[in-house]
Amino acid sequence: MVLSIDRPRDRYSRRVVGSDVDQALAFFGGDYDLRAPSVRRTQQRAHWDFAAVGDERLSLRSTRFLVDLRTECHVDDQFVVAWTRSGTSRIESGGVTHEVEVGVPVVLPFGEAYASHNRDIALNLLHLDRDFVRALVGEDDFAFDPVQRPGVQGLAAWQAVVRRHASTWLDVDHELTPIARRDIAEAFATAAIRAFPRRDRWRSSVPGGGPEHRRLRRALDFVHEHAREPIGTPEIAAAAGLSPRGLQQSLRRHLEQTPGDLLRGVRLDGARSDLLGGARDETSVAEVARSWGFGHLGRFSATYRARFGELPSESLRSR
Repeated sequence: MVLSIDRPRDRYSRRVVGSDVDQALAFFGGDYDLRAPSVRRTQQRAHWDFAAVGDERLSLRSTRFLVDLRTECHVDDQFVVAWTRSGTSRIESGGVTHEVEVGVPVVLPFGEAYASHNRDIALNLLHLDRDFVRALVGEDDFAFDPVQRPGVQGLAAWQAVVRRHASTWLDVDHELTPIARRDIAEAFATAAIRAFPRRDRWRSSVPGGGPEHRRLRRALDFVHEHAREPIGTPEIAAAAGLSPRGLQQSLRRHLEQTPGDLLRGVRLDGARSDLLGGARDETSVAEVARSWGFGHLGRFSATYRARFGELPSESLRSR
């Protein structure tokens, strides 16, 4: 194993090259908490390498590991964005297996163990300090929805930041001021927040990988995606692969809600988001209510106040 470490005043730089599989597992296990790894050689001589430039907020990394590796991983102090250059990568999280596409960035699962199967992998990674990102968002429990590909606009914003800042960050011969380093870290974090879906609290409210848990998460996904539409228990149940009675029982068992409670709560949350994010002179409480399926303004206002402790008009005026 060849190890090279350079520590300039503003960023650390590290490069490691080797062919010993056990050394590689020990090295990568320090950052990714590899659990029960299983390795199969794919060529006569294994090869692995790693390079990174980073500081306390941000680290840009690249690595290759030319073996077939199955393992469980766990990361809970940093958010990790990864995109493969070559090889194949599969990640199983929440009972769902995701095929990672070459060149398409995804956020790796955070705060929970996940299974990965990588073969002759070469990939780039970006590590963002968890507390730094959460401070930017202003939420102590913020996390990304794992292994979800970004939308078109979000991907464009992400790629623009990579093109603009990656080479500057990786050039350790060029010293960066503390302000410049923070600006670059904030640019990457902001692009990630824009590009990748966040892990909503409602998805993490149904932990577990059993068939019932997966069906119930499908029901939640459907409600959040279609809450503005005229849907009800039959449509939600069909989307989840449950009977209406099965849906009612699952919701009661895991969330202590009825389908009507679930749909009403999602619609109220959506209305509140629109009111808090809308311009006062361009947003109407009545229009927001109608757009979320509330036909009776008085009942909407009473239900809204019971949930949030203020009237819809007060939420709008707070802007």
